[in-house]
Amino acid sequence: MRDQLTMRLEPPLPRLPAGLRPMLARPLAEPFDSDAHLFEPAWGGARALALIGPAEVPGSGDVRLIAEDGTAGPAPIDLAGLAGRVAARSAVLDGEIVVVDEAGKLDADELARRFAGGSGRPLSYLAFDLLHLDGKSLLNLALDKRRALLRQVLRPGDEVVAVPGIVTEGRALFEAVSTQGLLGIRARQRTSPYLPGVRSRLWRSIAVGDPGAAAPVDALPPEDVELIAGVPDRGERVLSLIRGLPLEFEED
Repeated sequence: MRDQLTMRLEPPLPRLPAGLRPMLARPLAEPFDSDAHLFEPAWGGARALALIGPAEVPGSGDVRLIAEDGTAGPAPIDLAGLAGRVAARSAVLDGEIVVVDEAGKLDADELARRFAGGSGRPLSYLAFDLLHLDGKSLLNLALDKRRALLRQVLRPGDEVVAVPGIVTEGRALFEAVSTQGLLGIRARQRTSPYLPGVRSRLWRSIAVGDPGAAAPVDALPPEDVELIAGVPDRGERVLSLIRGLPLEFEED
């Protein structure tokens, strides 16, 4: 009886949610300033949710991806280490998958080639939201609170970078990303909940130039995509580009 009483009770594995889809933004023609919005640079990669775990130990577990159209599958080997960057037994991130060039900008041709099953430079995941953490849904939390939790649990690296945000100065950020050659910006209401699968005015997207000229890839890569070694610091390239923007972001 004593042995039974002194047994260490293992906490149950947290459950991952079922049926999640990315929340979508409504396009807007012109940038704007607003204290009520968070403005973020957008690279124009492939949008996907990253489901991590569940696992017995934080920082481990499998990684699965869910695209905008609901297509789901295991993460390619490039992003398999994403779980080790998140201090949780289970989590769901929202972000975009990219291949960046030497300047940290999206290489759309290389991304399409990788998604078609070809070899090439590695994929990276640019995370901008956190929807679920250790079995607890965060969907009804305000965006500001979700973003704060994301920065707490995410350790940036080659596989993943947390996209920074800035309040108020949407026009200035739009001008900066235009100069840097990015797709555009997202404008998200700071008090907004997360609405899975909904295209809402709570989120707006403003593209540089013709929005159709840089249409993002929207499919998941095949399972047998191979990682090409010898391409270090791809996450650092993105961070360097962010640091080059003449603005003070919330992560600083």
